[in-house]
Amino acid sequence: MLAAAPEVAASTGSACHEGHERASAIILAMGVTPDAALGSVRLTLGRGTAEGDVERAADALARSWRQIATG
Repeated sequence: MLAAAPEVAASTGSACHEGHERASAIILAMGVTPDAALGSVRLTLGRGTAEGDVERAADALARSWRQIATG
């Protein structure tokens, strides 16, 4: 999904766990199953992030998901 939305800077894990294929303890604590947690995506907002940035990222990720879902 992230590969189909190159305009979005995102990660499937935290920087401190780079290279490790392990579900986030925080996501697991939220009650998400380990398999689903491995498919989660982390998005972070910065001081300079504007509402339009969030909307563009959401649109790009939704478009990416639709491409994958419809094949």
